[in-house]
Amino acid sequence: MKTRERILLTSLDLFNHEGEQNITTVDIANEMDISPGNLYYHFKGKESIIMALYQRFDNELSSLLHQSISDPLSLEEHWLFIYVVFEEIYKFRFFYLNSTELMMRYPELEKKFRRLMQLKFSTIETLCQNLIGQDALNRSTIDSAWLAETINLSVVYWFPYQQLTHPDRAMEKQIHQAVYHVLNLLVPYAGEQQLDFANAIQSLYKDKT
Repeated sequence: MKTRERILLTSLDLFNHEGEQNITTVDIANEMDISPGNLYYHFKGKESIIMALYQRFDNELSSLLHQSISDPLSLEEHWLFIYVVFEEIYKFRFFYLNSTELMMRYPELEKKFRRLMQLKFSTIETLCQNLIGQDALNRSTIDSAWLAETINLSVVYWFPYQQLTHPDRAMEKQIHQAVYHVLNLLVPYAGEQQLDFANAIQSLYKDKT
């Protein structure tokens, strides 16, 4: 593995586990057993590492979001999509665990993060509309924009909440609970013919929480 890639992966691991604000480029170099000068050859400072990691995260999550719109999902695939979104965010969770401070210190990151949040919202609203079109959600009782915003709030703040309440909880359990939480937001709007299916999925995830 090339040094530049090792720097990114090591930084990501340290930022996720120790908190980005607690890690310096010297810490990263020491963790890798390389000189600070070697690290500086590849990245001119911590900000450039953070922006490179964010670009990778943005590319991966944006691709996933766009694909979910371009390739219509079945009802079952919607649940898998929710899981994969949370899985992707967990991989880069330091962006969410300390987002307010990060955005204040790196204004360019704030612009990019806002765009990604808007893409998440519009994707979720489109998926809600797709579920309405499949009669999985009852169009007469649902405000799709409100539901999309509520789900987006859960996506953005789920892992900071977990960090505060259950810091030692395993990744898989955190993600299962996140999916279960989103399902609970959807179930009250499920069409009558889908209630049995919704309850079955809900029970499946509840068993894993």
